[in-house]
Amino acid sequence: MYRTHNCGELNIKDVNKKVILSGWVQNIRKFSKYYFIDLRDFYGITQLFINIKYILFKINNEFIIKVKGIVNERIKKNLLLSTGEIEVKVNYVTLINKSNILPFNIENNPKVSKKIRLKYRYLDIRREEIKNNLIFKSTILNKIRLFFFKKKFIELETPFLVKSTPEGAREFIIPSRNYKGLFYSLPQSPQIFKQLLMIGGIDKYFQIVKCFRDEDLRKDRQPEFLQLDIEMSFINKSKYIINIIEKLIKYLVNKYFNQKIINFKIIKYNKSIKYYKTDKPDLTNKIYKIKIKKNIINKLYNNYNILSFILPNFLNIKNVNFKDIINIILIYIKINKIFIIDNNNKINNFFKNNKIIEYIIKKKFFSEYDILIILLHNNSNINCNKIFNKINKLLFNAIYKKNILIPIWLIDYPLFKYDINNKKYYSFHHPFTSPKKNNKLSYKSLSKAYDLIINGIEIGSGSIRINNKKLQEKIFYLLKFNKKDINNNFDFFLNALDYGTPPHGGIGIGIDRLILLLLNKQDIKDIIPFPKNYYNKDIMLNCPSIINDKILFQLGINI
Repeated sequence: MYRTHNCGELNIKDVNKKVILSGWVQNIRKFSKYYFIDLRDFYGITQLFINIKYILFKINNEFIIKVKGIVNERIKKNLLLSTGEIEVKVNYVTLINKSNILPFNIENNPKVSKKIRLKYRYLDIRREEIKNNLIFKSTILNKIRLFFFKKKFIELETPFLVKSTPEGAREFIIPSRNYKGLFYSLPQSPQIFKQLLMIGGIDKYFQIVKCFRDEDLRKDRQPEFLQLDIEMSFINKSKYIINIIEKLIKYLVNKYFNQKIINFKIIKYNKSIKYYKTDKPDLTNKIYKIKIKKNIINKLYNNYNILSFILPNFLNIKNVNFKDIINIILIYIKINKIFIIDNNNKINNFFKNNKIIEYIIKKKFFSEYDILIILLHNNSNINCNKIFNKINKLLFNAIYKKNILIPIWLIDYPLFKYDINNKKYYSFHHPFTSPKKNNKLSYKSLSKAYDLIINGIEIGSGSIRINNKKLQEKIFYLLKFNKKDINNNFDFFLNALDYGTPPHGGIGIGIDRLILLLLNKQDIKDIIPFPKNYYNKDIMLNCPSIINDKILFQLGINI
């Protein structure tokens, strides 16, 4: 027997128990004839008190040992540990396995490059930070499964060796040994298969699945990533998917995040581009300038310098000391209960009438937590932009924190996008996305697509799908797919649409990115057991690597 208990479960109630523990030596402290050793396993750390006579071998950090002893109450307790009130007085020690000197210490912030950590990733996983990230990820995956089981979804798997499809991101290609010159592709998503499941009569499907994209990497992107994939039959509006995903996100955030999630906002694509200059707006820490038209301001202020901007989520942030910035703010409008703070006592008639404020509110994306600030000066020596920058810096550094999640649903995407370089139209999302108005289909059509953006990060993308063969063929026609390409790539799918396809829709959620937000982390590599580096290379395995010429010959590949 290697252990009667793990290194994280003994406490004051276990005093005088005889126990057996096994684990890694984390720290060794020698005092006279005694050793104090911190023994670590997956579950925690237990302090050992050992007479030197019981250790008959040279002992070092990260050696694996097995000990027998009796649980004692510690004189100097460490309440930061779950086992900090006890120690084990050891009367037997045996060596299970030795360890070389580690390339870095097993601690939360090792002073070593990420390259070294990736090369010895199996050692990096021993660190508390990475280990806890992986435990958290496992917990989230389990909760997601339970959530969808309760909603009567069924979990099904889709294949990894699939047919290459045009238009999407670059794919990883797999050569076939039995059919030389022919290739499989690793799936970018299970898109067509989950639609085929709906045609097959499956009502509500979900899957936690690996997807693959041969793209340049970033802190929140890896070539293989984990996706929550769902699809539902007999729906023709986005609200059904949006509703269930909101419930899932709120459940996970409220249970595993230290602040409640802000209410979901819905923003149209064209307005997001117009006001935020992006289709992935981050409302947590950015101040957005807005323009107030001159014709809605009283002529009294024609000679004033005017600068206005939105402070998103300002009223929801805890411990905000508004006095820190009130001396440089001239007008402060609280959106849900409109009132004005006027430091100059001259702004009562700034707007022509009260309806102007209502106009501003309707035109912008205010929530009840946002505020509108207007800087107003008739002193030519005062630079409004400098004041704006001062407020921006103050709020960014002192008030806005990354433990706030503001989710946004972006809707009304264009169905198509035009590539100037290739002089060609492409699907904005994918060619199976349903248009908003089927009877007026054109390159200017909007789609029934919806993307989930949280804090400027795309977490999910979904749409209502096309369930009509003629409409699907028309989309292919507008994309200039020729008959040969359609027959080669989509003939089986178009045939399937002829057999009673229900209205359906779904979404794919990037689980790794979602967990990154929940953990308030920046680098996706910290939540993946064996990630690639930024150059799409596995440093630990040293791959991609050269393949033997004999194997290449069997695959029909000549280099």
